Amino acid sequence: MFDTGVLAEAADADVAAVLVERHARIAREQFSEIDAVTTLFVTRCEEDARLGRNEAHHGEFAHVEVAGLLGLTEVSARRMIGLGCDLRWRLHQVRAQFQAGRIDLAKAHALSEALANVSDDKLEKIERCLLDGAAQSTTTRLKERARRLIARLDPDGARERRRRAVEDRDVRVIAGDHAMSHLDGLLPAEGGRILATRLRAMSFDVCGHDPRTHAQRRADALVALAAGHTHLECRCGSVDCTARTDTTAKNRAGVQVQVLVGVDASTLLGLDDAPGYLSGHGAIDADLARELAADATWKQVLTLSAADRARLTGDSNTGPVLGIGPTLPSPEQSPQSLASRTRERLRATTYRPSSQLADIVRTRDGVCRFPNCAAPATACDLDHTVPFDHENPDRGGLTVESNLACLCRTHHRIKTLGYWTVRQVGQGRLEWIDPTGRTSVTYPQGPFSDSDPQPTLSAGLDSRLVDRLTDSRTLARLRYSKAELDLDYLVESWFPASLRGRRAAPPPEPPTVVECDDTAPF
Repeated sequence: MFDTGVLAEAADADVAAVLVERHARIAREQFSEIDAVTTLFVTRCEEDARLGRNEAHHGEFAHVEVAGLLGLTEVSARRMIGLGCDLRWRLHQVRAQFQAGRIDLAKAHALSEALANVSDDKLEKIERCLLDGAAQSTTTRLKERARRLIARLDPDGARERRRRAVEDRDVRVIAGDHAMSHLDGLLPAEGGRILATRLRAMSFDVCGHDPRTHAQRRADALVALAAGHTHLECRCGSVDCTARTDTTAKNRAGVQVQVLVGVDASTLLGLDDAPGYLSGHGAIDADLARELAADATWKQVLTLSAADRARLTGDSNTGPVLGIGPTLPSPEQSPQSLASRTRERLRATTYRPSSQLADIVRTRDGVCRFPNCAAPATACDLDHTVPFDHENPDRGGLTVESNLACLCRTHHRIKTLGYWTVRQVGQGRLEWIDPTGRTSVTYPQGPFSDSDPQPTLSAGLDSRLVDRLTDSRTLARLRYSKAELDLDYLVESWFPASLRGRRAAPPPEPPTVVECDDTAPF
């Protein structure tokens, strides 16, 4: 790969610079090869199109041809074509860096795989951020940065991709050479960390005289788990092995596996969808972080920015963590439900309805809700019955179903200008008052708004079962835990009173742990 003579001549200059330039030259050649492979694929696609083949089968066998020409496996050839198509039609910034030799083939593959399912409207920004410093990053580091950026900049996409990926989870045992087997699998991030942590803990069940390496003990621990054992037997051969006594004590104490998850308090509250952090894995989407936090043991971590540290403590040279609080039980009110309520309130104080809410109102109403108007709901405006207060949305006119109705443009203006007045009277009904004071009521006319009453959820249930749904013991279990009180404290600190939901009963005791609203529990 290198000309020894050239390096020898450069010894008095800068051998490192020669090495970097050679690496960049090889990267440029790698790009040329990928580009040539892609051109061959496009050519075969064009030939198939001229022959009238189904578009889904254009270029179907190009990877076989590439594999034969270059002496590669068909899987490798298909991977080259996939990368080339990404570079030519999607990852334009990665293509430019690869073509210039600033990143090599391995990094181009890593970026292509990491950005495979990113939504198009977020791709350019994430691609640009990832390429900043990519030349000095390893492929592992690039993938880790990609996970964090995608979780932060495309939280909805990250959540949906994670849910789809979970469907592909699998574990396979494949026969290998020399009476060995290969273990291959795909697990959810939290499951993978639980398994890794458990195997590591079991590998330390032995005494210091066990002859196996750490890697060998981890492999044996997995087999032991599959065989139904909770601990790994020591192989030191000594009758006085101390590991046996320790193992007996551990068996009595039970098995516990700890997985560390870090997540901002603002994410738990639903104020944002900033990614969480799963120790040993990296960034995870906000919804997964909330799910893991729901039944976890919590600790509060107080963090301050560099500017706040300098202002409050006089020292800006320390890290962001100012302190860690005591262990707390998980809240009975889950972070998912709290985040859901927060999102609902934020949507209610936003003027434009979400697409989901708009669909609900249009489906409910069917037509313009002015008396005797038959204009279809799809051609109507969505009107706030109580006008939305743009200066202070908390004062009323919320963007919720019970304050929205479909009005055609003409009748929308009649209502806005005050010629007619209207109010919501419940169940989607509108009460109109004309300029003479005459009152009329209009009803939803959508496809599911017939006059037949909808069955209740308890219809057909035995009355004793219905009574048990709200018995005193059930209600008693709804009392607030300390961790839930901490969330309440954060809600009260970060939200005005008008944004907070009402509780059925006061908490049994005041919060005693949280002392600052900058805590970030995890």
